[in-house]
Amino acid sequence: MIYRLSLVFTLFFVLSAQAQNHIDALRYSQESLWGSARYVAMAGAFGALGSDGSTASHNPAGIATFTNSQFGGGLNLNKLDSDGFKSNSSFNSPNSFAKNNSVSIPNLNYISANILSPDMAGDWDRLNFGLGYNKLDDYNKSIYLESTNSFNSLSAGITSNANGNIYENLSSIGQLAYATYLIDTIGNDISYISPAGEITNRTQSFKNTTSGGRREFYLSFGTAYQKKLFLGATLGFPNIEYRERSVLTESNFEGAKDGLTSFNYASDLYVQGSGINLKLGLIYKIDDAIRYGFALHTPTYYEIQEEYSSEMNTSFGNDSMHSAATSLGLFDYGLTSPFKMINSLSFVLKKRAIISIEHEYLDYSSAKLNSDFYRFSNENETINTAYTSTSNVKIGTEVRVHPQMSIRGGYAYYGSPFTNRNNDTSKEYLTFGLGLQVNQYFFDFALVNSYNRTNRSLYSGSEEASLSNRNEQILISGGFKF
Repeated sequence: MIYRLSLVFTLFFVLSAQAQNHIDALRYSQESLWGSARYVAMAGAFGALGSDGSTASHNPAGIATFTNSQFGGGLNLNKLDSDGFKSNSSFNSPNSFAKNNSVSIPNLNYISANILSPDMAGDWDRLNFGLGYNKLDDYNKSIYLESTNSFNSLSAGITSNANGNIYENLSSIGQLAYATYLIDTIGNDISYISPAGEITNRTQSFKNTTSGGRREFYLSFGTAYQKKLFLGATLGFPNIEYRERSVLTESNFEGAKDGLTSFNYASDLYVQGSGINLKLGLIYKIDDAIRYGFALHTPTYYEIQEEYSSEMNTSFGNDSMHSAATSLGLFDYGLTSPFKMINSLSFVLKKRAIISIEHEYLDYSSAKLNSDFYRFSNENETINTAYTSTSNVKIGTEVRVHPQMSIRGGYAYYGSPFTNRNNDTSKEYLTFGLGLQVNQYFFDFALVNSYNRTNRSLYSGSEEASLSNRNEQILISGGFKF
């Protein structure tokens, strides 16, 4: 039998590249409603309007609509409250929830407007450029689930997967379980048993904490033809920072063999990545009241670096404890996210009101993972079958109630990326905002309420726990024109 050291034990082996999968591809491909307070207050329906720094990451032709240079930035206050529930499952516990409270800077932009004289440029009357930063997604969240589970157990799954394999062929979690006496051999070196046995009504708890976000630094250019056709291009440099820690605990093993009282399995993941993409767009003024916008985003190519590790701890009734941990795993890989196509239509009513509609199309099944060391054949096939094309629809309005004050509102629907319609993770946003402009200074406020449902499996083979997420955001933006 392989020698096992209690309390502190480190297993030196290379973790499998299988840690990178379709979930990672989706996480770094999806976006949420972020931008300046004015942009968000109109639910992001800005593709045919422009004149806002956030549009550089959506329809870069918006840069070309500026006639004055501008500097602006914002502040976001985010509050997430969720209730955990699952129909016909054990996760109907009042101890299930999700929380998130964070403060961040969603955007910081500088736009340089350069109006050219007709003698120099003819019908092309400007050459604008912009640079800045826009937030694309936020990963700050903490989820906790707790319930009594009599249906399945992580220990049972580990034991089942271990049987028929010698120690060297066990999965990483199987080796951790063996090192901490959660499983042990019986009779020979390929048959295993767990002291948890067939214990029912065990208590399971799961805590998952994530942090970080996805942000894009950009360089954007725009020009206008006869003040009717506005063209723009943005070179985007998105970056990813993501941290995740998950801890699954099982306890209340009354009558367990060898006096097992509890065990927990914890995993840590840290991700950094950087990418590049190109966005092209146009805005065309059909007449003084109607504007059409179109934008095309190339796929983003990311280079991603991951660090990951895991550990297991077991406790027995005789006050003995056993711990084991993997060494730090490192892996680099590439991700190609889906392309995006945006169509927008806006109506400007007597320069006093705006109604804007926008449709985004993207196909999550086109995302691809790649590496020089691993083919990702199965993972890419899963992406192709589990995900599908979807639409994001945004509707926004703005009414000028005073020469210096505007009221805004909007609604956005972000479609679910899954082919399985039973797993509907679509998001809905209701937005409201105010805008104030005094001379060259402007100040904007937005309130955002969003709702979505997500399913979460604690481990392979476990029941899915569903979370109903309600999120409230307050955004404040300001700046000045010169």
